[in-house]
Amino acid sequence: METGIENIANSVRDLSIIGDAPGDHGQEPLRSIRNFLASLQHATEMLVQPTNKITLQAQCIKSVADDAFPSTNLPITEVCSLREGAMRLANIATNLKDTIEVLNEVTECSIIAQLKSLGVSGRSFLIEKLFAHFDEEIKNIIWKVLNDTSDQSMEWRVAEECYKQADSPLGSLHADGYFDPLEEAQLEWPYDPDFESEEYYEHENRLFVNEDYAAAFQTQTERRDQVRRKDRQKWMDFWVRVLSNSPDGPTLFYPPASFNEQYLRFDVVPQCLFRTFDDASSGRNDENVIASIASISGSHESSRTDLLALEKDSAAELIHMHLTKDCFGGEKSDNLMSWTSSLLFAVQYAVWRLQCRKCHPSVIKICAVDTREFPPGQFARDTWLLEAYKSTAERDDPAQQFFKFRIRDERFYNGEYLSQGVVNHTNRSCVVSLDHLIQTGLFQLYPEFEDAEGSQKWTKRVHELRQKWSQEYRTTDLEIELASHSQRPEWADKPDEVRRYWVATEATNSYKKSPHARFSRLLKCISKCYERSLTKA
Repeated sequence: METGIENIANSVRDLSIIGDAPGDHGQEPLRSIRNFLASLQHATEMLVQPTNKITLQAQCIKSVADDAFPSTNLPITEVCSLREGAMRLANIATNLKDTIEVLNEVTECSIIAQLKSLGVSGRSFLIEKLFAHFDEEIKNIIWKVLNDTSDQSMEWRVAEECYKQADSPLGSLHADGYFDPLEEAQLEWPYDPDFESEEYYEHENRLFVNEDYAAAFQTQTERRDQVRRKDRQKWMDFWVRVLSNSPDGPTLFYPPASFNEQYLRFDVVPQCLFRTFDDASSGRNDENVIASIASISGSHESSRTDLLALEKDSAAELIHMHLTKDCFGGEKSDNLMSWTSSLLFAVQYAVWRLQCRKCHPSVIKICAVDTREFPPGQFARDTWLLEAYKSTAERDDPAQQFFKFRIRDERFYNGEYLSQGVVNHTNRSCVVSLDHLIQTGLFQLYPEFEDAEGSQKWTKRVHELRQKWSQEYRTTDLEIELASHSQRPEWADKPDEVRRYWVATEATNSYKKSPHARFSRLLKCISKCYERSLTKA
C-alpha cells in the first residue's frame, strides 16, 4: 500500500506543474508548449491506474477494521504508516483540484484567444467590448461544447454555437443584449428632457420652426442609426469569419451588405433534408461528413469562399455547372453539394442508382439531417440562388434558359437545397442504407419502387409517382400494419368483424387514407436510426 502511495506521489512530482512550466522560461516556441502539455497528459494517464488501485484497496479498510475490532489488535506501526500515506494522498488530491481549476481557466482563455485570432485581423475595440460583455455566456458555451466533445472539432463547434446564439433574436449572444442598454441611455440625444434645460427647449423649437435645422438633425439621426446597424452587423460578421477560418468548419451562405437578400429565406429551411449517395458519388460522403469536390481536391481558399461573396458572373457559372453536372462526377472547382426535402425523390434516386450501378443495395445510402441543429446559412434553396442570379446570365445563354426552366417548371421541382464545402453532420443526422429500407418493407409499402421499368428513370419517375399517388384509394390491412409497424393483438385476429374494427380504428387513428401518409413509416425508420446514433454518441 505504501509503495503504491509513493508511486502516486512521485508521479505527481514528475508532472512539474509549477517548476517546469513554460511560463518560467519566457515565451517558448509553440512546439515546446505542446511537448510540455503532452508530457503532462502522459504523466496524468500514468497516475490514473495506481490511483484506481489504491481507491479499491482503501474501500476494504473499513470492512477489515470492523472484522478485526474488538477481538484483534491491528499492528499499530502499519496502521500509522498507512494513515500517513493516506494523508499525503489527500494533499496530492487537493493540489490536483487546484490544478484543475487553473487548467479550466487556461482552457477558457486559450479558446477565447483562438476565436478572436480567427475572426479579427488586428485589434477591434468593438469586438473586445462585446467579448467582455458576453464573457460569461461565451464561457458557458465553451463548457457546453467541451462536455459533448473533446476532439479537434471542438474549436469550430464552439464558434458554430456562438454564431447560432448571436444570430437568434433570443440567443444568449445576440447583439441587442449589448447595444439596447446603450441606445436606451441615449434615446433623448442630444438633450435630456428630464433636465429641462433651455438648450432642450430651444432644440425642440428649432425642429418645429426651422426646416433646415430639422433636416440636418434628421440626417444626423439617420447616420447614427446606420452606424448602430453596422456595429451590430460587425458582431455577426465576426463569427462568420471565425467559422470560415476554423479548420474543418462550415462555409455558410452569408450575403454581403451589397447582396439583395429578398431571395434568401434561411428561416424557412425544412426540418429534414436528405442526400442519397454511394461510393461513386462526387465529393466525400459518409456517416460523419458530406464534403464537396473542391474541399477535397481544390485549394483550401476556394472551398472556404462563400458563393455569395463571388462576382455574380462567377457565382452564376458555378451554380449552373453544379446543377447540370453528371451524377457520377464533377469538376474540381465544384464547391456545392445537393440535398432534397423530398423523401420520395431521395428514395427514387437511390433505386435509380441501384439499377445503374448494379451494386448491392447496402452500398447506396440516404443521409437525413436535422437542419435545426445547423447554423443559419448552412443550406440554401436552389430556387433562391437561381432567382438571385438569373439576370446575370446573358439572354440567349444556356445558363439563363436553364435557370428559367428550373424556376418556372414546377413539375420537376424536388425541393433541392445546396451546401458549400464541408458539412459535419455527426450527432445531428442518420445514415440509412437502401438495403435497410428494403428489409423493413419498402417494396411492400411501395411496390412501384420495385418496378423494373420504373427503376430506369429518376426525375420523370418521381413526377409519375406524384401524379399516381395524388389520388386517394382504399388502404389495405397489410399496408396499415407495415406503416404502423405494429403487430395486431390476439383479440383482433377473429372474428372477422373484430379484425375489421381493429383495421378501421388503426386507419382512423393513423390517418392512413392517403398513400402520401405511408412515408411516415420511412421517416419513422430513419428517425429511429437517428435516435440510435445519438445514443451511441
